[in-house]
Amino acid sequence: NEGVGITIKPGPTSKRERLRQLQMTNASRRFIINEDGTVSAASRPNLVLGLSFYPKLYLVDQFSPNRAVFKNVNALSDDNEDGDILLELISHPEHAIAPTSEEIVSLKFFIFVKLGLGPKENALKVFRCKNKIFFRGCNDLYLAWNYSGSVAGTPINLLGSDIPHSSQTFFQKIFIKFVIDKWSNFCINNDGTISPLNAPHLALGFQVPNFCNPPHEPVSGHTHDALNEKPVMSLRNLFIIATMKSFLMEKIKQSQ
Repeated sequence: NEGVGITIKPGPTSKRERLRQLQMTNASRRFIINEDGTVSAASRPNLVLGLSFYPKLYLVDQFSPNRAVFKNVNALSDDNEDGDILLELISHPEHAIAPTSEEIVSLKFFIFVKLGLGPKENALKVFRCKNKIFFRGCNDLYLAWNYSGSVAGTPINLLGSDIPHSSQTFFQKIFIKFVIDKWSNFCINNDGTISPLNAPHLALGFQVPNFCNPPHEPVSGHTHDALNEKPVMSLRNLFIIATMKSFLMEKIKQSQ
């Protein structure tokens, strides 16, 4: 579908590997060049490579000129489940944090929504409770970074489940509590930025410079180049993810 990201992966290092990849049925690796100079996926010639008009939401250095400074930061500073806070931005006037994709279903119950910069009319409506920023209107859906860890360049999405908590299975509750829960704790800074609770040297931001904030010196020792550094996952997280995948695959086999 439109909006799917394109990534670069290492290619074959030998003739044998190349032949094996050519025989793979994964169509995501194959592209065609159209007569008008555009490039399409071989399986979806109606779609072409392009750029998003609005940048995606990422973790950046806390003092990066690309950081997001929020308008309603005072309201976000207090826990209030009855709140209705728009994630509008001071750093990017007339803009806000907004969804950039539809709900993407994974593992049959686990969903995520991509986030990025958007017009303030599409601003995400949230409330804050116990260091988490919940999306207003959906059950157990909140801001979180992915499993790659708290380093600059890590995407920020809405993660969770659209299944009501009372209807979730034991496995689903465990997955959300012990896996997603670790990636969704944030703190509100005095300068109007938002940082991961376990990485205060980082903040929510974008890939392109903002419109009015002057640049600042980065925090010494806390700058990361996501292209040159491979995030390291803790053994605990690796064990949890491996256990969850094994359990899920067993359930799928039983259901078939």
